[in-house]
Amino acid sequence: MLKRITLLFVVLLLTACLSPVNTAQKNNYVLNTMPPFSHAAKVKTQVLLVSMPRLDAIMDNNKMIYLNGQHQIGYFSVHRWAAKPNDMLFSLLLNTLQQQSKFHAVISAPYNGQSDLQLNTVNFSIVQDFTVRPSLARVKMNVSLSSPKKPYLVKTRIIQASVATRVDTPEAGVVAANLAVAQCLAQIVAFVNE
Repeated sequence: MLKRITLLFVVLLLTACLSPVNTAQKNNYVLNTMPPFSHAAKVKTQVLLVSMPRLDAIMDNNKMIYLNGQHQIGYFSVHRWAAKPNDMLFSLLLNTLQQQSKFHAVISAPYNGQSDLQLNTVNFSIVQDFTVRPSLARVKMNVSLSSPKKPYLVKTRIIQASVATRVDTPEAGVVAANLAVAQCLAQIVAFVNE
């Protein structure tokens, strides 16, 4: 009987040692840096409708991407965005435009009223580029203004910024990405205020 209890104890102990345990803690990061405040004179009646930014196809998740070769991307294994980057950008974009644009009102869908212009953001991407030293946080997107009253785009622009990291780590990449996003937001404000 004692042999059976000992054998059972050994089997349980070995089973516990061999069971898969996820020891890697996930680190979640946010985009939360707005550009420095600049004031624009408001146009009395104009309304800007801001659509949800659309991610580049390779970024349609909350994984943090890095570039480690000419045509090679990778995803950090334990470092992630707390939400999809376009969701975080959308909040920053709305707040920035509400504070700094010339528009009387900056709104988002669902909105039943009429808007004068609509801002669309597509191909939004954030990549930490390790092909250069120090590594760079690269943020890029295409923005366009359209009017519900006209059947064509009013104007378009490629918005982009690159910020060097202090050290080549994912955490430093997040700091640099936040600074690059703030630079892009300032470019978007200038774009809509032209």
